[in-house]
Amino acid sequence: MAHIDTVHRIIEAWKRGDIETVLDAVCEDVVYHYHVGSRPLEGRDAIRRFLEKFGAGQTEIAWSITRHSETGDLLMVEGVDDYVNAEGVRIRTPYAGVFEFRDGRIWRWRDYVDSAAIAAARAGEPVPAWVEPLLAGESGSA
Repeated sequence: MAHIDTVHRIIEAWKRGDIETVLDAVCEDVVYHYHVGSRPLEGRDAIRRFLEKFGAGQTEIAWSITRHSETGDLLMVEGVDDYVNAEGVRIRTPYAGVFEFRDGRIWRWRDYVDSAAIAAARAGEPVPAWVEPLLAGESGSA
């Protein structure tokens, strides 16, 4: 099975609020950088606590992958993180992630997102025109 299939299963589980299925896809000793630059989460229990807090009140989850590259046990993805947060604000931002697998499960997980873009969305600012092509899954510029 391709590792991208595991990530697609995680996405579908997250859309349903099924944290257990997300956790089943990661190793016990997983290290998850939910935001590169912040201290990583270590182990399933830490990830569970984070996901319970992060996902609380989220609706209309439309996280998607538009491109990926897989070599051996390394998977790199590009896509869109898209959801309505607990305050009712739609958050749409380009997303990139790196997944390292061991024995079919995610062992290392790094998310690369623009925290300033998320803060701007929370504040109700429109998505800049030059970001729209990335949200549409295009590689060109506006």
